[in-house]
Amino acid sequence: MICFSRILLLLVFAVYWGGLTFYTGVVVRISHDVLNDPMDGGLITQRVTVVLQMLGLVVALLMILNGLIVVRKARRYGFALFICAAVLSCSLAGLYSVHQDLDSVIDVAEGVITDREEFTIGHRRYNQLTTVQWLACLTYLPIAVFTWRSIDAGIATRMTSASGNATSS
Repeated sequence: MICFSRILLLLVFAVYWGGLTFYTGVVVRISHDVLNDPMDGGLITQRVTVVLQMLGLVVALLMILNGLIVVRKARRYGFALFICAAVLSCSLAGLYSVHQDLDSVIDVAEGVITDREEFTIGHRRYNQLTTVQWLACLTYLPIAVFTWRSIDAGIATRMTSASGNATSS
């Protein structure tokens, strides 16, 4: 079961974090270069970010589940994983809120931003929170892998010593 939960976490994590990285680093820039009107690109990215936030929620839940599994065997590392999951969760909640604020100043039917100053402030906040979530994931991954290796090595050591004691008796 532990192996399955790790694989599931890694697969969903890869789709989310890889998608977030590719989206923010490549897709947004290309959409603004290719589309004549920045609003067109914004309307596309508006939908994409909703999907990314939903994936982020699933990843955060899997990160918390992993933390629950890890904290039993490696308390300190489990807490570090919980902190990363909490940072991701809080940034996702913040993104949800900022997304609502941004939506309120966009008139989709007319294709215009109704309050440019509020939009600029909200967009800056959105970018900052996205950076926080990206960094939370960047921090989480090596801690999780190191912890898994440490836990597994401990299990392997205990199993080896237990089987060695059984054969020497």
